[in-house]
Amino acid sequence: MATTYDVTVGIPVYNVEHYIRKCLLSILDQTFDGNLEILVVNDCCTDNTMEIIRELQETHPKGQQIFCHTQSENLGIGMSRNLIIEKAQGKYLLFVDSDDYITPDCIQKLYTEAEKNQAEVVYGSVKTINTNVELSYLSQPYKVFNKPDELASYAFQNLHENLRNYIWNTLFLVSFLKKQQLGFPLSRFHEDVIFSTDMVPLVTKAILLPDVTYYYVIRDNSLSNLQGRNTINLQEIMEFIDIYTYVKNKNQSLKGKPYYEARCARSMTQMLYIVSGLIKNRKIITPALTNKTIKDAMKHPASLLEIMTFKRYKMANLAFYVLGVLPGWLTVSIITVIAKYKHLL
Repeated sequence: MATTYDVTVGIPVYNVEHYIRKCLLSILDQTFDGNLEILVVNDCCTDNTMEIIRELQETHPKGQQIFCHTQSENLGIGMSRNLIIEKAQGKYLLFVDSDDYITPDCIQKLYTEAEKNQAEVVYGSVKTINTNVELSYLSQPYKVFNKPDELASYAFQNLHENLRNYIWNTLFLVSFLKKQQLGFPLSRFHEDVIFSTDMVPLVTKAILLPDVTYYYVIRDNSLSNLQGRNTINLQEIMEFIDIYTYVKNKNQSLKGKPYYEARCARSMTQMLYIVSGLIKNRKIITPALTNKTIKDAMKHPASLLEIMTFKRYKMANLAFYVLGVLPGWLTVSIITVIAKYKHLL
């Protein structure tokens, strides 16, 4: 596939007038010496976000690198990212969320590693920020993966989160994304979880970098922050459960993979933590969240006979299987006990 630019940076925007200037300046002021395309997708902003972007287009020395597309209606960040994949003219694509910003050498570091290793995916490390206060450093070791299933086997080597689901701060080979027909679902949140669920098993060449290249900004009204709510609509909860049910059921297409048994246990552990959070907030979910919904969420993707043949995490998978077949009230009672023991309630 012929490409016009070395790297495309994709930024979906919706009502981020207080953040977009810092985000865009961090991209425009990169040390990267290659050809850069900045694609902004306007998801029908109603504030001054687009005025700020147009000002930077006109006044910044590199403002001509910014290209804007506008959605016909507000469709959410996933659909904006799909449009970016479709329109990208770079060899590589980097997603940046509009309220975050990147280090001055971010693109150069990711691009250099991608070219050196002919990688399909390069992950940088992240620092989280809350109102300009540094909170934590999401670090990872330097790793090179060059064979099928190596990245996925690393991600699911145990029950820990060895590879995060975020897709920002990740440099993608555009031809890889298009060849594999990867895209985002129509969802209000956690669409990157589904994208990563589909993508990771397909990657044959990837790099993990310990270098911090991205600042993830936590703000109270961001889509990813659901804390401090007085009420939560049940429909929103069902969307949340559906996303992680998709993650869980993805195991069915991965049978025979070296990481399959660990991934089953890991995805069920994820669901257990999610369900624990729902039980914690059950009183403010309207209409009411039923025991049956919680039990159905805990249904194991493998059969009992299959689990009995597992070499790894057999007991953990058996325990999760039992939670999914007990009466709903008993499933909820047992999860409540586990959640209290784990200090989740």
